[in-house]
Amino acid sequence: MQNQNSDQMIASLAEQNLEKANKYFQRALKEDDSESLLALGEYLERIGFYPQAKAIFLQIRPSFPEVNINLAQIASEDGDMDEAFNYLNEIAADSQYYLEALVTMADLYDAEGLTDVAYEKLLQARQLSEDPLLIFGLAELALSLENYQTAIEHYAQLDNREILENTGISTYERIGRAYAALGKFEAAIEFLEKALEIEFDDQIVFELACLLYDQGNAQKANIYFKQLDALNPDFEGYELPYALSLHEEHQTAEALRLLQQSLSKNEFDSRVLILASQYAYEEHDKKAAENYLLKALEVAEEEEEVLLPLSNLYLEAERFEDVIALDSGAVDNLLTKWNLARAYRELEDDEKALVYYQELAKELTDNPEFLEDYIYYLRELGQQAQTADLIETYLHLVPDDHQMIDLKNDIKQ
Repeated sequence: MQNQNSDQMIASLAEQNLEKANKYFQRALKEDDSESLLALGEYLERIGFYPQAKAIFLQIRPSFPEVNINLAQIASEDGDMDEAFNYLNEIAADSQYYLEALVTMADLYDAEGLTDVAYEKLLQARQLSEDPLLIFGLAELALSLENYQTAIEHYAQLDNREILENTGISTYERIGRAYAALGKFEAAIEFLEKALEIEFDDQIVFELACLLYDQGNAQKANIYFKQLDALNPDFEGYELPYALSLHEEHQTAEALRLLQQSLSKNEFDSRVLILASQYAYEEHDKKAAENYLLKALEVAEEEEEVLLPLSNLYLEAERFEDVIALDSGAVDNLLTKWNLARAYRELEDDEKALVYYQELAKELTDNPEFLEDYIYYLRELGQQAQTADLIETYLHLVPDDHQMIDLKNDIKQ
């Protein structure tokens, strides 16, 4: 075998002498035998020297048709998918390399977002081979396509330990996830727990804890969340669902600690800030509750989700000036508008209060609590006729409110 130039090129690359390497490369193309060039081309492809590898593969393609697969992969790296598929189509169905070509096609189609076509290619490959990794690939694609029952059937054919060893992925976890997507939560929990029996995995613990919480089993969810908190407190995003689950079990102080831990990692998460405010309020720390909301107001994409709880806080504390300071003139949330109306009313700014009440009356005609508030305000203002009309609307909703019936009778007299 004549491979001296190939060996010299590899040695020159190791020395980072690119000029010398190129000299040996040109000589190898002319002088080295095809088998040596094949080995050199595969080496160059592995280290990312794609133009040189391509030149070699094109030269030896008549003797080694399998390099069409290498050429296809290089073309895909260059973004030329049409060329990649042209190379793969050069491999005939009766070729010993056809299976590999089908698998490569599937990979390329999947990378292009054509997952359904990729799945069909792997089905063709599956007819030629019993390789477990092919079945695993089919299962993964079916899961991506949200064909959950089909995915489960593929995963069920596999040995979990073997796949876990080869891919780092638990088929039990995948089956559990698929069952959860199908709404079969008991089966999902069973398979996720089986996955954890074989190997502890942070992601699986998180998925299982969240699923248990969603199914109303906060007590058991907290066992898994606690494991995650103890073993990997850097796990991204677990604090918020853990806090919700703890709160479900009336462990508000501990839930607030988790949210504070989350904010130490990302102080600009408005969801966490709003929830931290709620829990701080429940723990009777109204100042902290306000501070969390003020911080959330600075960073929230949607101010509306902050304005309502903040206006509630101010209204309860009778800080009416602070409530109306939130009035940007572009508030959309009806309950926030109602808080503004009540604040203006308390400050005896009847003109602005009435603007809000009249606007809200168009939207909240089926809200007895609002109607009651508006009725008593209109009565204060001496607007008897409009008060009477609203009482009729209110009594249609709450016919047995004797206090409102008495008010109706008083107005008629």
